[in-house]
Amino acid sequence: MRNLMIIMMLFFAPLVHAQQLTVNESNTKLSIDGTSTVHDWTIEAEEFDGKADVEIKGDALQSIKSLSFNVPVKSLKSGKSAMDDNTYEALKAKSHPVIKYEFRSMDNVKVDGNKTTMSTKGLLTIGGVSKIVNMNVTADASNGIAFSGDITFKMSVFEIDPPTAVFGTIKTGDQVTIKFNAQYK
Repeated sequence: MRNLMIIMMLFFAPLVHAQQLTVNESNTKLSIDGTSTVHDWTIEAEEFDGKADVEIKGDALQSIKSLSFNVPVKSLKSGKSAMDDNTYEALKAKSHPVIKYEFRSMDNVKVDGNKTTMSTKGLLTIGGVSKIVNMNVTADASNGIAFSGDITFKMSVFEIDPPTAVFGTIKTGDQVTIKFNAQYK
């Protein structure tokens, strides 16, 4: 009888399993939106890498043990080479070629089916300057796991001078918004 109870507990207990995942580049998107004295602009990343060690229970994220997400600065493309060159210079691509994010913690976790919403803290490094940032993130564990969200901040917080063009007559606004949907498999 005791063995039968143990087997039943194991059989009916929700499955919790750890997964070590890597970024799926083909299903990942990241864009940066900003303003200038002429027009609003968007620049998109074409390359990514990163790893995640997560715990899944059923089809929902339960915890994140570790997570990293990296974007090579020179993979940021606007479709305009002059703007791209100004961006690379402003982000100090020669000395700091990668924008990095490292997860630190999460709280206010709410699970609804295969979606988990949470408040996160992480270390964001841009141009060699690292800052702890807070983001609201949604994790969808229906196919691997996809983290989506956005963050708005001033470039000057990372000691980045907003790019200018045409001898300073066109100025980029200090505030930018990064939007992401990072798929890990």
